Amino acid sequence: MKKTGKREALSRTRILQTALALVDREGLEAVSMRRVGEELGVEAMSLYNHVANKAAILDGILEAVLAELPVMEPASTWQETLRHRAYALRSTLRAHPKVLPLFSTRPAATPASIAHIEQALGVLMEAGFSQRDAVSAFQVVFAFVVGHSMTSYLQTRPDEDAPPAYERLSEADFPRMRALTRLEERRDVEEEFQFGLEAMFIGLTASLPPKQEKPRSPAP
Repeated sequence: MKKTGKREALSRTRILQTALALVDREGLEAVSMRRVGEELGVEAMSLYNHVANKAAILDGILEAVLAELPVMEPASTWQETLRHRAYALRSTLRAHPKVLPLFSTRPAATPASIAHIEQALGVLMEAGFSQRDAVSAFQVVFAFVVGHSMTSYLQTRPDEDAPPAYERLSEADFPRMRALTRLEERRDVEEEFQFGLEAMFIGLTASLPPKQEKPRSPAP
């Protein structure tokens, strides 16, 4: 008599990992309750015991990607701590390029996702940023990492790919853009990312209020 394999129990984690794998293969437009159910071999209605709707799946995909980040380890300076975090996020996004539009359009919504923001805000506020400035600093760094990663790694469909023909521009009217065409062959997006990130940290460091010295106790 042939043994039947025991089906793995349905769970939120399994649903989200399946949805992420689906996005990696086919893109965000492939995600639906019905399609994820098909991937799992169950009816779509079964998913509602673990996720509320498609929006919850999208929030969970963002969470699943962030779960691949290494644990944040404090470095000798706040800049170094967040620098490591920025590179780790970029590397993780690079592994899931089709998820990138999700990071540019949806805020962190689950406790597991928000925990990453909480940690980063703690680093910034400990460095001396006010609560408001810490939020602003986090937002600009996060937006830069996601935005630059989109321009670097987001894949376009063949019928959407139409690179600009800078080489056809008039040399007299567009000398800088024509020079850019000659430089494009040597362009290194990772060097560009490093340049932008370091410039951002220089600006953020300069915006920090000066540290107040603690008053000395009067001599006895």
